[in-house]
Amino acid sequence: MIYDYIVIGAGISGVTAARLLQLSGVERVCVLEAAPTAGGLCRTRTIRGHVLDTGGGHFLCTRYPEVYRFIFDHLPKDQFNYFDRISRISIEGHEIDYPLESNIWQLPPELCAEYLASIAKNGETRGLPAPKNFENWCRWKLGDRVTDRYMLPYNRKIWGVDAAEMDIDWLHKIPRLDVEQISRACQARSADRSKMPSHAGFYYPKAGGFQRIFDAIAAPVRDQIVTSYPVTSIEKRGSTLLVNGCYRGKAIINTAPWHLLADSPIFDSDGRSAIGRLRHNQLVVSLHQQRYSTDAHWLYQPDENLRHHRSFFINNFAPHSAPNGFYCETNLKRWQAGGDELYAETNSHAYPIPTLGWADSIDRVLRRCRGLGVHGLGRWGQWQYFNSDVCIREAMQLTAQLTKMPAAIAS
Repeated sequence: MIYDYIVIGAGISGVTAARLLQLSGVERVCVLEAAPTAGGLCRTRTIRGHVLDTGGGHFLCTRYPEVYRFIFDHLPKDQFNYFDRISRISIEGHEIDYPLESNIWQLPPELCAEYLASIAKNGETRGLPAPKNFENWCRWKLGDRVTDRYMLPYNRKIWGVDAAEMDIDWLHKIPRLDVEQISRACQARSADRSKMPSHAGFYYPKAGGFQRIFDAIAAPVRDQIVTSYPVTSIEKRGSTLLVNGCYRGKAIINTAPWHLLADSPIFDSDGRSAIGRLRHNQLVVSLHQQRYSTDAHWLYQPDENLRHHRSFFINNFAPHSAPNGFYCETNLKRWQAGGDELYAETNSHAYPIPTLGWADSIDRVLRRCRGLGVHGLGRWGQWQYFNSDVCIREAMQLTAQLTKMPAAIAS
């Protein structure tokens, strides 16, 4: 059989693309997944009654109404609980609400004054030109105190590389800074939640974990998914593409990390070199059980004396889970089993790292592939730190382009 589309990877990007192609009337679609089960970073396990999202923190929140419509068409809205987000930062022996710059008023007065004075002296306020790497950008935008006590240690922990090696073209993930707004919050001793940079509230399934969303989207295309089938080769054969010398298709949508495909005949030396410059981190998600009284959903922990960088308090967003369960995210470079884990799972591909020059490298790969009928999609196919909602929206945009169907209809 010659497939209309072969999708590589059965994570949220791949199954969403397959489902949207199905909705557009495309019948010959095949999804190839390396793992024994579909789901990617959206998998959930239940361990001793604890609901554990093994890919790390996953919550349904988006600024795209079409993504909500698509998800709720598959898993109705009444199957979710809604929460006003409570996330905190542990900083210099104190816990304050996220984002830090809007809530430094929660620190003791002397410490608050030190942070505010440092922020007020940032390079942007002084009219200095914007820097070209992440570390210098933090100092320019946030001042030295926030940079040294929060941004640098936290980002070293999560990414596993020095901030000076990172680019600045991904900083839509970083809260915006307004010195006057920070000063007003300090004077009023309150933060304007409408200014929350992202995820002011979120949905989470009433039963199970985040995988319920994935399973609902995947159910209509389940018969098209082939598991335990790692893809290592793509080659052009006439007007079609051949995968692993076996599956033939008119076009390919790749959601897998490109370096797994770097030896494919479709890549020349320049393409392989570009792929070689793309970097990613590996994270361990570890489940623990210990009584806690916090009402936070998760906690950012920049202290480099702690191995992990973030903790999630499961009962606070999944009340159906067993009591006192929480999980931590830890970069694999920092991971050491402590003996108190109920379970630990290593994600060999967690986040693409936005190192200097990453955008040019992935652009070279994508331009080369598009000309052959191979399209990159999602966190790994586009090599960007996309949350699941953005992966879904990107799938909508791509499948609309490929099928000439309006994105509004696809959603």
